[in-house]
Amino acid sequence: MRTVPVLLTIVLLLMFTCGCSGSPPAQSPAATATAAVTPSPSVTTPILTPVTSPPRTSSVSDNTITIVKNTFSPANMTVKAGSTVRWVNADDHPHRIAFRKEGFLETPYLLGASQSASQRFDSAGTYDYYCTIHPSMQGTITAEV
Repeated sequence: MRTVPVLLTIVLLLMFTCGCSGSPPAQSPAATATAAVTPSPSVTTPILTPVTSPPRTSSVSDNTITIVKNTFSPANMTVKAGSTVRWVNADDHPHRIAFRKEGFLETPYLLGASQSASQRFDSAGTYDYYCTIHPSMQGTITAEV
């Protein structure tokens, strides 16, 4: 009589062990693909196009002076009175641009790496400028009528 409860226990253990080792039912590939591809009818996906600017080059025609390797390029520039000149720091360290003409610009421009500053030259004249951090860096803006 003892064998019946032992056999019953073994059978129950086998049933639980076999029933618990199964994996969940797999979804069909078609159903998975359809769910991932079908968008909601009320949602529209915008198309984003990256906006890039063309690289700026230093030239006299656009009145840009590039600071590179501790030099102004070009160092000397002639512009029409009323024009604006822009300095772009292409170095990996700062530069501070100041003008020698007293009273022209009270606060020098401090330009970190990749920063720029602009100055308008309303009156005709010669404007000498330099870097206060690197005094050997010098240049001249000549504004003509």
